[in-house]
Amino acid sequence: MKLAAVWLASLAACATGTVDESATEEEIASDNGLPAINGLNTQNGLNTQNGLNTQNGLNTQNGLKDGVGLMSSADGRTTLSYLVKCALPANHSITKKDQNGASYTFKGLLGVAPAWETGVCNDMCQQWLSACLVAHINTAGIHVPLWLVADPQWEPQIGWGRSGTYPNQEGSFYGNVFQSPPKMYYCNGRNYNTGVVPGRIGSGNLNAPYTNPAGYNAYCDSFCTPADHPNEQSGYKACGGYNAIVTVWR
Repeated sequence: MKLAAVWLASLAACATGTVDESATEEEIASDNGLPAINGLNTQNGLNTQNGLNTQNGLNTQNGLKDGVGLMSSADGRTTLSYLVKCALPANHSITKKDQNGASYTFKGLLGVAPAWETGVCNDMCQQWLSACLVAHINTAGIHVPLWLVADPQWEPQIGWGRSGTYPNQEGSFYGNVFQSPPKMYYCNGRNYNTGVVPGRIGSGNLNAPYTNPAGYNAYCDSFCTPADHPNEQSGYKACGGYNAIVTVWR
């Protein structure tokens, strides 16, 4: 069953191809709106200086520290809201405090890295979480509903299912934002320049933190490995040496 999330945004359309009948639109659509991943710069990834430690669970003090790093600013907590929504499944949440002792609860939804709730987030866990986070960046801060697909071998709760409401393949995202320097990549989907919205692929936005390793406007079809039959048109299972790929439809 393909599950997912409705997040902070609003864009839509009407699709071609197979429609997954096993879950509702609300369960599968996910909104973007993350202006930037706070705490990242060209040299440093999401790591201990941000109050994070991938060797310990998010729900522990050593995994995500109270009052420092991302928990010490509104922008940092926005990043954490997306991080937790990407990482944890629906009905899971964590509560942390800022530097003034105020508590904030962050809710899970997509569940691409559930192991990190209480345990280690290894390299593949980091890659899936990174792909999910980067896929939700909108540099214009506009909230746009998106449809996510991913390889069910790794992410069975997402899978290759398509929706009639989201017909345009925008692009695919991958990398590892926990490494230093962080790696954030994308490639253009087949319909990247259809139904374009500010802050997303196709808008000509020069402020996007991710890069297309095959060159500006290079299509995913030119260097990524598509999903196995019968889902070849849905998404990609490998790009540029990465196997944790999130493909977005809008």
